[in-house]
This record gives sequence, structure tokens and C-alpha cells, in this order.
Amino acid sequence: MKKIFLLLFALFATAYTQEISFSGEAKPASTIIAKGENITSAYLNKQRLLIDEDGIFVFGFDKDAKGIFTLRVNQSNQPEKVFTFVLEQMEYEKQSLTIPSKYVSPPKRYLKQIKSETAKMINARTKMQGVNTAYFKEGFTLPVDSVRITAVFGGQRILNGIKKKEHNGIDFGGKEGTPVYAITDGIVRLAEENFYFNGTFVLLDHGQGLSSVYLHLSKLYVKNNQLVKKGELIGEIGSTGRSTGPHLHLGVQWHNKRIDPAGLLNIKGTSKN
Repeated sequence: MKKIFLLLFALFATAYTQEISFSGEAKPASTIIAKGENITSAYLNKQRLLIDEDGIFVFGFDKDAKGIFTLRVNQSNQPEKVFTFVLEQMEYEKQSLTIPSKYVSPPKRYLKQIKSETAKMINARTKMQGVNTAYFKEGFTLPVDSVRITAVFGGQRILNGIKKKEHNGIDFGGKEGTPVYAITDGIVRLAEENFYFNGTFVLLDHGQGLSSVYLHLSKLYVKNNQLVKKGELIGEIGSTGRSTGPHLHLGVQWHNKRIDPAGLLNIKGTSKN
């Protein structure tokens, strides 16, 4: 049975908390979901945030974020409210893997395919910009029935001894054919088969720049532009694309910020801190 997890975050013991509620945690690779009445605008530093008709908005911090971040919220007929977040740099564990060499240095014959797939991903993420609706407002659920984490978020990948990009997601181990569920409501921006690196996968738009991606699937049960609900079956675990065995890679982003899914799902943290 899948459980819904919602983190409650008490932010400052002031009168502000009676007017604007927060859930989440202010740290690198995390998101905070806020809600208030009659909100006219909100900014994180200089970035204007999107606001749902119910007064819900989300903001997040990249995995390498550090320093001071200022949230400014304006409500009708009230003084501007200012919240300050101080983030310390996070450290992440390195991860070493041995995989087929073609996934470390792709042969030239695959470069055109990879370029085309990259363009599709960029186009799909572009469609997410400007979506005010907070599809995530019902909270989050696990993408699988049983949690067995085989790779954590954030660590630099060392593939066949070569340093590569960080692992911007969590890997859930499981047998091929294990059901995979949407972690919250969203619109399918991409449901594709046999991408070079991603394999068969689903990219979901949860509104306001928040997205999740489910890689290496063996089967798809959704199609592009479909609206899916939290906990809905969207695919099955597989080992397609750059994969060393059956598992689900779950990635989360807020715009271009890399987010640790563990925070949204309330499962064990993945950093050294």
C-alpha cells in the first residue's frame, strides 16, 4: 500500500506563519511549498514565482546552492513579507559503476540520435514554463510499492574509472515488470521508448516548474499530454538505456534546479550532512 508523505516545515515563530504556511525544508536540493491568501506576487531573490489560483506556490534550491536566499511575498492590502534562508553547501558521496563502454563514450553512429533526443527533452521542458497550476497540491506518494534504494542522489558518477556528471536522482531496485506510479498529479510531457541514455521513460509536468522523470522502464502505460493522477500506474521497471540492471531512476527538477526526491517522499536522506 502506497503512503502519502507530506513534510511540515515550521518557518519562523512569527505572525507570518498564521498567514502563509510552508512545507518542505530549506537546504540544497530541496523544495518548499507555500500557501497563503490573496497573494499577488512572490519572488525568490530576483526570480518571480508562479502562483496557483488557490494561493499555492513552490520554490526550490539546486543541489549546489549555498548562501543567502530571500523570499518576498506580497498580498492584497498587506505589507510585503520577507523570509530569509541561509544554506550551507552540501557534500555528496561519489559513486563508481562499471557499465558497457558505449554508454561512457558513445560511438559516432549514435551521436545524431543522442542530439535529437536531447532536443526533444529541451522542447518538452520548455512547455512546462508558465504553467501556474499546482498539480502537486495533493501531496506525494512513492513511485514503487517497496523501497529498496540502490543509488542515492547527488554523488558524482565515476563510470569505468572516468568522471561523469552527478547522479541527479534516486535509483529504486526492483524486478522487471514491477509497477511504477506517478508521485503526484501531472501532465505527461514525454512518454518515449528506447532513448539512448534514458531508455523507455516518462517525463511528468507537475506545474510551476516542478517535474519528475522515470527512466529505464520496460513498459509504458501513458501517452503524451495525458493528465495522470497521484499514484496512477504509468509504467513498469526495466533495464533500458544506460542501465546495469532492472531499476527505476526517479529524477525531480524545479525549473533547472536539481532536486533530491528523498525530501518530497520523506525517505532517508542521501547526503553526508
